[in-house]
Amino acid sequence: MKRILSCLFVSTVLLTGCSSSSFRSALDSLNPSIPEAINQAVSSRVNAENELYTVGSASIGQTGSIIAQSKANKIASEALRTKIKAAVETNFKSYTLNMDSYSKNLVLPAIPELTSYTTDLVIKQVKQKGAWEDSNKVYSLLSVPTSEVTSTSQKVLKSFLINTSKKLEDLSRGI
Repeated sequence: MKRILSCLFVSTVLLTGCSSSSFRSALDSLNPSIPEAINQAVSSRVNAENELYTVGSASIGQTGSIIAQSKANKIASEALRTKIKAAVETNFKSYTLNMDSYSKNLVLPAIPELTSYTTDLVIKQVKQKGAWEDSNKVYSLLSVPTSEVTSTSQKVLKSFLINTSKKLEDLSRGI
C-alpha cells in the first residue's frame, strides 16, 4: 500500500509540475486585466512548479482600499479553493486507480465528502504572498504549496481507510 501511494505521489508531483510549466502564459490568459508590472511581481513571488496560486483583484470604490483589499482576498481565496479542490480530486482519483473493485466500491462514494474536507484543511494553509494597488484596483496573491495538497490528501484518505478497516473488523467480530 505504501509503495502504491509513493508511486502515485511521485506521478502526481510530476504531472502537476509538467502541467504548470507555462506559468506566464497561463497567468496572462486567466487574468488579462492584470497589469504587466503586477504579473512580473507575481512571477517573482511564486514558484509555479511547486505552488497553487491565484491573483484576485477588486476595484477601489468609495469605501476605500481596505475594503477593496478584503474583496480581492475573498475573490482570490474562492478561486484558489476551486484549484485546490480540483487538485485534491485528481489526487484521490489517482489513489483509487490500482484499487480492486470491492475497495473502490467502499471508497468512491466517500470521495466527494473527503474532497470537501481535504479542501477545507488545505485552505487553512493558504498564505498571502503579495498585495498591490494601482490607481483604481487592488490585487492580492494567495498561494499554497502543492506538497501541502498532496500530503493532506494522503493523510485524509489513509485516515478514512484505517477507520473503515476498523469498522469492518468490528463488524466481522460481531458475526
